[in-house]
Amino acid sequence: MTMSKKAKKAGALIALAIITLIILGAVLTTDLFDKKAELPPPPNNGPVYPTEHLSIDASFLLKTGETNESVNVSCDLFMTNIWEKESGEIKATAYVSEKNTNFAVNKSTVEFGVIGANSTMEMNIPVKFSHNSYKVEILIFESNKLVKKVTLSINSYQNYYYTPTGGMVINKGRTQDDIDRDGQWSIDGESPVVSSIH
Repeated sequence: MTMSKKAKKAGALIALAIITLIILGAVLTTDLFDKKAELPPPPNNGPVYPTEHLSIDASFLLKTGETNESVNVSCDLFMTNIWEKESGEIKATAYVSEKNTNFAVNKSTVEFGVIGANSTMEMNIPVKFSHNSYKVEILIFESNKLVKKVTLSINSYQNYYYTPTGGMVINKGRTQDDIDRDGQWSIDGESPVVSSIH
C-alpha cells in the first residue's frame, strides 16, 4: 500500500512537470512568433551586389584637345566586374579641384550602363585643366549607390619659350621645345588611389 501511494505521488509529480514544460514551451513559442511578426520586412530595393565585385585595373590620362587657355583630358579607367552576374547601372562623376583652394572648377558625369559578368569595360571621363595643380576625384556609382572613389593628383602647364626680346611664345605643335612632344600643354599625373565605399 505504501508503495502504491509513493508511485501515485511520483506519477503525479511527473505529470505536473510534463504539463508545466508543455505550457512553458507554448508560451515561449508564442512569444517568439509574436517577436518575428513585429520585425519590419526586409527592404526590396532591387538586387544586392557583393561588396568587392568591381575593381579598377588600370588608369590612363589622354589629351583630347587644347587651346591657349586650357587642355582637355580623358581619364580612362578599366573597370572589371568579377561577379558571375552583370553589374548594376554604372555612372561616374569626376570633380576637378584646384589643390590650393580645394574648390571644384570642373565637373563631368558619364553614364556607362551595366558591365557584363566576368568582363571589363573601358570608361572614358572627360575633364578640363588650365595652368595649375589639381586633384581629380572620380566617384563611381552602381545603381545610384556610391561604390568606389578614384583620386588622381595632376599638374598641368603650358610649354613655352622666351624670345631674345623677352616675349613669351607658346608652342603650337610638335617642336623641339615641347617637353612631351605632343602639343602646347604638358600634364604630369601620379598613380591613382582607389578606395572602396561600403
